[in-house]
Order: sequence, then C-alpha cells, then structure tokens
Amino acid sequence: MDQLKLKLQEYYQHYQKQEKKPRKTAKGGDVDTVQVLETDILTQFGLPVSKRFVQILHDFVNHSVVNDQLLDYVSKKLRTAARKYLLAPVMTDLELLTQGRDQKRSPFDVLPELGYPSHEYAVFLIGELLYRRNVSAQEVMDELKRVQKHNSWSDLLVLSKINNYSTHELYTKLKKYQLSFVDDFVTHLRRQEVAKPQNRRLTPAEEGYKPNYKTISKVQVEDIVFDDKTMPTLFGKIKSGTRYTRITIGLEFTELNQLLMSSGELGVEISNAIKKRMANPAAEKPMVIDIKAEFGEPLKLDNCYLEVYKPQHKEDGKWTEDKDAFYFVDRILSKKEFDKKSKEAEVKNKIEECLELIGGSYVYYQRLRRLGITEEEAQVRAGLQDELLFKLSFYLNKLKD
Repeated sequence: MDQLKLKLQEYYQHYQKQEKKPRKTAKGGDVDTVQVLETDILTQFGLPVSKRFVQILHDFVNHSVVNDQLLDYVSKKLRTAARKYLLAPVMTDLELLTQGRDQKRSPFDVLPELGYPSHEYAVFLIGELLYRRNVSAQEVMDELKRVQKHNSWSDLLVLSKINNYSTHELYTKLKKYQLSFVDDFVTHLRRQEVAKPQNRRLTPAEEGYKPNYKTISKVQVEDIVFDDKTMPTLFGKIKSGTRYTRITIGLEFTELNQLLMSSGELGVEISNAIKKRMANPAAEKPMVIDIKAEFGEPLKLDNCYLEVYKPQHKEDGKWTEDKDAFYFVDRILSKKEFDKKSKEAEVKNKIEECLELIGGSYVYYQRLRRLGITEEEAQVRAGLQDELLFKLSFYLNKLKD
C-alpha cells in the first residue's frame, strides 16, 4: 500500500476518534493531528488548506467503512482537484480576492489560496469589510500585506481582549504599522460578544455550507413580524412569470431600516410605527404590522435589489436546501449598484465569448495546415496573422486539452 493510502487511513482513524469524544473534551492531540494530516495530504497534491479542498477529506471520513476502492476514489478526487487548481489561469492576489467577493466564496477558502492564515482579523477583513461593508479589495489586500509583513496576528488578538485597548502599548505599536481597521475589528468582536446567541444569525460560512444566491426585486410586503429578541420577518409576494408567488424573508433590523428608508413616505411611516411598538412594553409579542390594513396599500420594494438565499440543513451528512419559500437577506443593492454589477457580468460574458472564438481559430488554423496550406496563408485565413493574437489563440486552445 502506498504512502498516500496509509496517510488517508491514519487521517480517517484520528478523525473518527476525535468525533467520538464529547465536544468539550475533543481538544488537543487528536484535533492537532487531524489538522496536521489535512495540511500534509493536501500539500502533497499542491493544494492549499482551504475549505473546499478540506471538504473532500471530510466527505471521505463520513463513510462508515474504509476499503481500497474508497481510498482509490479519494485519491482520484484529490488528483482531479489538484489538476484543475494548478492548471487554472494564473491570477494576481488582487484578482483572486475580487473573484472571492464576486463569487461570495468563504474567507476560509480565499485566505489559504492567498497564502494568509485563517486568522480572526483576516476573516474580518474579507467576510465583513470586503463582502458586507464594500471596502475596496485593494484596501483589504494592502491591510493583509501589512499584518503579514509585521507578523501582527497574535498582537491583534491579544489587543482585542484588553478593555481599554486604545491606551495600550500594543495599540500604539500596531498604529505605527499603519494598520487601518484595528478599531473596527475590536468593535466588531465586542458587538458579537454582547449580542445574545438567539439574536445572531450564523452566516452560511460559519455553519459550513455554500448557499445558492439569487437576486430578487419588486417584492410586495404585506406583513412585518418582529419583537425585541428575534430578527424581523417580511411576508409578501413576488411576481414569477405572469403570476405572484408567496415569499417570506428574514433579515436584520439594520437591513429592514435600510429597505424602509429607501421606500419613500410609506417606508418612513412604517419605520415610525415599528419604533412606537418597540417602545411600548405592553405591546403584544410578537408584534405584527398588517401594512395594507394599517396604511391602505402593501409596501413595494422597487428601488433596490435583494441578494437572498435559502437556509440549508444537514440531511444524511449532506447539506440540503430547505423547500419552503423562506429566504435570508445577504446583501441589499441599490439600483445603481445592481446595474453596475449586471453590466460587469455582461462584459465578462462577452469577453469569454470573444476568447472562445479566438481559441477556436487555432483549431481552424491547424485544419488548414493539415490540408497543406502554408503557415502564412493558414494564419491569414484563420484571422491569426497578428503575432500576439496567434499566441493568445494557441494558449487558449491549449487550456482545453
């Protein structure tokens, strides 16, 4: 049996041993060994220890029995993933970071591929600032480089635990390194600590699944249900083809306020009604606002676009999307932001179509050469007489091999 199979078997045994222990005691040796083996196995294939590749190993250990067929299958899957990853077009760090934002990839995927640790500060920079607060990719990239250059990861974590952190010498030290988001990071962590567990919705990345995002608009909201302990929920309908279908949307209070403030006078009136009910300790809970009954018409969310996803749950060890028409809001886009994003996607598609045509021209060039046409004539007929265009066509065609 080769070394890889032996290592996979060892990984399986340690993982199963770790899983059998109670969560509070499953620390130390077994956990460390599992992580070391994950790094060792993936590195052997030239893969970063990112979530999407570690998932291959996690799928492997979910099998009840290990045999040669399973080991061969996992080995093949790792080789295929490595081939696809290593032969992918070379991207700069900034391009990889931008792609991660556009594809909503988990920070735990993006960071290892950038060569940075999945540290709380790094996850905050990508998951919170880049994805949710729209800080530019260049600013995030520059910050990651500064932290890595000065090896400030542990200092940041220590500083976040200190009460009067801004007067501490570590704060002065980090500011000398021109770290821009230290205060935002500490504030973010403390808000998380203060928030009650039932008030906080775990993100898909924190739960461990990748959702299917969709963009919706022109939602007609009929009811808003809320209280002071749980997130608000919108009940309404959305046009699907020629008919309307029911939809339920869960979101944070800050997101609800953003929607209401973008919905004109009716949105402001509803916002004021919510504030009054929240301030009334005698109000029946959960509180319900029947918008049509109270304001004469439903609330139409037609000045923005909602990026939403269905929550998922584990079923037989696999993540499964809920069947109900219930969605969580991930991001709210203004019409301008949506149009910009749509235009970027359209331009990217057009570029890909052009590259596909250029790559296909080399195939035509090869056919002409096989028919005895001279190289110069074949290049002219295939539209590849330009030297740079010819090289581009050659390499694009090579990617398909």
